[in-house]
Amino acid sequence: MTWQETIQFFSLCLPKPLGKAIAAEPSGQVREIRVRAGRPARILTCNGEQTISLTTTQEQVSSMAESLCEHALYARAEESRQGFVTLRGGHRMGLCGRVIVQGGSVRALREISSLCIRLAGQWTGTANVLMPHLTDSDGHANSLLVVGLPGTGKTTLLRDACRQLSDDGLRIAIADERSELAAVSRGVPQLDVGSNTDVLDGCSKEVGLRWPIRAMSPDVLVTDELGGMADAQAVLEAAQSGVAVMASVHGSGMESLTGRSSLYHLMRNHVFQVYVVMDTVHPGNIATIHDEQRDHVPWGGSA
Repeated sequence: MTWQETIQFFSLCLPKPLGKAIAAEPSGQVREIRVRAGRPARILTCNGEQTISLTTTQEQVSSMAESLCEHALYARAEESRQGFVTLRGGHRMGLCGRVIVQGGSVRALREISSLCIRLAGQWTGTANVLMPHLTDSDGHANSLLVVGLPGTGKTTLLRDACRQLSDDGLRIAIADERSELAAVSRGVPQLDVGSNTDVLDGCSKEVGLRWPIRAMSPDVLVTDELGGMADAQAVLEAAQSGVAVMASVHGSGMESLTGRSSLYHLMRNHVFQVYVVMDTVHPGNIATIHDEQRDHVPWGGSA
């Protein structure tokens, strides 16, 4: 989905002042669009945040969410119950409103009062400086963990690394639980994840990291945002079967990993040969690269 196609899509779904402000931004500049009932809308760009002279009601926010889902929000209740929906083009819309709980489980989201659209980015070449670290001397892939805070470019880096390894001939399988890595629409990835890549879309990591090993014989498994012990166990099993794993995790740095039992479990078993920490000040940039022992690795962007 090109930037022009994205603008056209948003112009049909969002109020004119917001649509015009988005259209005025160059390609690749917009990071987030936030709309809250009773509050001015905001756009986060590479150059900072701007406030739009638009204040919406709760009903208008709900209407926007429905339009952005192409009038299929009700049909996508499973996604919305998790707090987000993946839009056309791979953009992710986070939702808040009144949560309906039944039997201790979230059943539905109603009266949507705020939404946050995180724009999917396809910045070719983002992983260029990382690529020499992702294969060994025999051409086998190394396992990678990308560490960073929300919005620092973890998924964008992971996607570009996946694309480059795939185009170099390695067999890649993506477990795309949140539909953010490949942005599959009607079975076809909307973002370039490489010519030798298979995608399991909307599948939990616990299942999605095991399935391709049986079905597709991948060299590398790729997934986003590791969570608890179930995710960690699936990653460990993949690594023990001889398949490299590339994944991301929320964190401010290497020190933030050791206090989490699921990640410590993986680190103790030396699952990852490469760790990357994203820059918290300059989104999309790498701050540091570390080896299997978590020592700093010299590279083009570091001291």
